[in-house]
Amino acid sequence: MTDPTFRITTPRLTISYLNPSNPLHCSFLVSLWNMPEFIAMLGGKPTSITSPSAAKSLIQNRFMAEHARNGYGMYLVSLLEDDTPIGTVSLMRGESSSLLAPDIGFAMLSEHMRRGYAVEAAKALVEYVNEEKGVKAVFGFCDEGNEASMGVLRKLGFRWEGVRSVKEFGGKEAAVWSWDMDAVEDRGL
Repeated sequence: MTDPTFRITTPRLTISYLNPSNPLHCSFLVSLWNMPEFIAMLGGKPTSITSPSAAKSLIQNRFMAEHARNGYGMYLVSLLEDDTPIGTVSLMRGESSSLLAPDIGFAMLSEHMRRGYAVEAAKALVEYVNEEKGVKAVFGFCDEGNEASMGVLRKLGFRWEGVRSVKEFGGKEAAVWSWDMDAVEDRGL
């Protein structure tokens, strides 16, 4: 995560690392993580990322550690035309996770939702980690009422696995999707 020139480009987007030393990246993360849609996705609980310094700490302590441990993690999504940050896309797998595949995630600013950016960014990231990092299987988890996220996963070609209790989420039920897995049970679910 230390290469400042790292980029994945798509027809409309650039995917890059979040830089804790870049005030724009830290302020952007505060805006994104405090949108009503983002908070609703978390079950209505506000985040602790309410200041640029909190965002900087999150990038340094969690996101950089994730990249160092797995070779992938959280990424910034920006418009290709002018490098304006519009969202994030991620592949995450916790340090003590019992899951044997990462979880794809995506979040876009409200004004950039429903334009296909999440699908475009997530598709590019899955292709990148498959080709460059050897990641052959990916989970997709979301709330069963989150039609937007389920639509993205469907468009990405993920397979519906049903609503299941997920140990990683404290046993809470989640809509489970899979990409390139014979059986989710073989991947720790």
